[in-house]
Amino acid sequence: MHQKNQVVENPLPTSIGMNWKIKSLLLFAILLSIGCGNFEQPKSKGTEYASVESLAEVDEFVNSGEGWKLIDLRKPEEFKEGHILGAVNVWRTDITDTSYAYGGMMPTQGHMEQLLSRLGITPKDTIVIYDEKAECDAARLWWILKFYGHQNTKLLNGGLASWKRLGKELAIDNHPFRSTIYRFESEPDSSMLMMFQSVRSSSDSTLLLIDTRGKEEYSGEFHKSGAAYPGHIKGAINLDWAVAVDYDGTQKFLSAQELKARYAAIGIDGTKPVVTYCHSGVRSAHTLFVLTELLGYRNIKNYDGSWIEWSHLNGQNLR
Repeated sequence: MHQKNQVVENPLPTSIGMNWKIKSLLLFAILLSIGCGNFEQPKSKGTEYASVESLAEVDEFVNSGEGWKLIDLRKPEEFKEGHILGAVNVWRTDITDTSYAYGGMMPTQGHMEQLLSRLGITPKDTIVIYDEKAECDAARLWWILKFYGHQNTKLLNGGLASWKRLGKELAIDNHPFRSTIYRFESEPDSSMLMMFQSVRSSSDSTLLLIDTRGKEEYSGEFHKSGAAYPGHIKGAINLDWAVAVDYDGTQKFLSAQELKARYAAIGIDGTKPVVTYCHSGVRSAHTLFVLTELLGYRNIKNYDGSWIEWSHLNGQNLR
């Protein structure tokens, strides 16, 4: 059989053809990488939140957290079952002023100085706090430390849940440390704190009073021990503290865009003063952290005594 001759018009020399193909592939790869950079690369947390000075990620702690002082804010029995290596244990009873007729109040400056001295912490140390409850308990200690003037204080985003999710090992033994003589180097920051009389006598019509408890506590269907009676402060708006985190998943904070949308729905957009409260100033400290640190809103205060104090001092007729 006679085979037809293949005809190629203007054939390129072999070396030139190969170079052209290689250059074409390189150009395609460059364009693809640029496209991915513009459209698929996730935003860094630094550009998403107003600030990340008070937020630490697990990988950041692992890679550059040498020398940081780690505080595990869980019950002692939970701490003993497993904690991040190097952490020291603190629980709510360690950061409560027991001199009041009711519970939950912030400890004195002297008490905190003694505690930090016992834990081997100095004013120059960077403190990272975590728990296993989406940083709710940890936020209370963060707020107390910031109030008294320890500026280098962070929350571990996602807490112990994030540590476990990455397959990191847990320690059982206590970490040895030497005690120090700790003294706060600045005056307490009153801009972070709201007291009972100020809440009761406030005449600011623009003030937003936010009850960060669950709906059942807010409505009075349920109340935790320590309060004199159920209910909420008159005029308060309810928004559960946990709307700020992926509570049933990663336990990490939501994106800035999601946070802004959830708070804007009840009128919080950074233009009005806000006072947060809950049962004993714990969950409300978490909300204050989100509003001030992650969203950059100002004029946000935490009512320390919260519902426990209010119910004991104010009387049922003003619910």
